[in-house]
Amino acid sequence: MNSRLHLALLALWLLLPIAQGARALDSDSEQPMYIEADRVEVREEENMSLYAGHVLITQGSLRLSADEVTVYHYEDRRPRQIIALGTPARLTQRLDDSEDELQAFALRMEYDVERDHLTLMEQAELIQGDDQVSGERILYDRSRAQFRAGGGGRVRITLTPDGRDKNTTAAP
Repeated sequence: MNSRLHLALLALWLLLPIAQGARALDSDSEQPMYIEADRVEVREEENMSLYAGHVLITQGSLRLSADEVTVYHYEDRRPRQIIALGTPARLTQRLDDSEDELQAFALRMEYDVERDHLTLMEQAELIQGDDQVSGERILYDRSRAQFRAGGGGRVRITLTPDGRDKNTTAAP
């Protein structure tokens, strides 16, 4: 087997435990959403709201901070798509059955509510516990707890074995 292919398959096999354990807290979607910003512009005829300046959105354990957030919503005001811009925009959320938190950073984040997909673009980074992936584009399927990364430049992945003492470093 080609050594590059072997390494790629090994990396994918190692990533499966990360993806399987990274389900967002289900009860968050049942909680009210709170939004704070310096300015807001609501365009009811376009089913769109624009929040600018130190934007903070919280819903249960989910916390999103950004410079600007645009929310496209259905006529009943439920969010349909959320676009966050920041330097970087930051998202944190507690995970089901875990004390770990999912952390996401990017210059642009797009969340498709129906598909439960979070797309991180430009200087994207996704962190769960001591494991992380970074690249120019990361698509995180929250309902399946899976991700894909790529889209220009190299993808960097750090995997930390379970039970490893965080204060111990391996010899080179």
